[in-house]
Amino acid sequence: MLTRIDHIGIACFDLDKTVEFYRATYGFEVFHTEINEEQGVREAMLKINGTSDGGASYLQLLEPTREDSTVAKWLAKNGEGVHHIAFGTEDVLGDSEAIRGKGVRVLYDQPRTGSMGSQITFLHPKDCGGVLTELVTSHPEH
Repeated sequence: MLTRIDHIGIACFDLDKTVEFYRATYGFEVFHTEINEEQGVREAMLKINGTSDGGASYLQLLEPTREDSTVAKWLAKNGEGVHHIAFGTEDVLGDSEAIRGKGVRVLYDQPRTGSMGSQITFLHPKDCGGVLTELVTSHPEH
């Protein structure tokens, strides 16, 4: 089942400015950056620590690359801030199906590719106390 907090996703209007805030204020450095065309975001992963299961915990900073992306719509409605929480799992598909069996809506029928080659899915926030929740199976290289 779920093994750790994989990351906390934070939506922002200006990725570079937000990265600089976390670097200057907390000393966090960028571990990985990428553009996810499917999700319409440019992101930076700031590694917080490693974990006993070989994974890590991150802050994921998300800047939309197009106005029709989910993150852009969320920012327009809510402004900058915490967008979602992600839990690490060894089996995103199996765990999402088990959670679906408990009456929680899973947003993707099959996992999609997320940050750093991970496999991801999301749980509907209305079924999770108002919190958009992501399940993540890390790529073996990360």
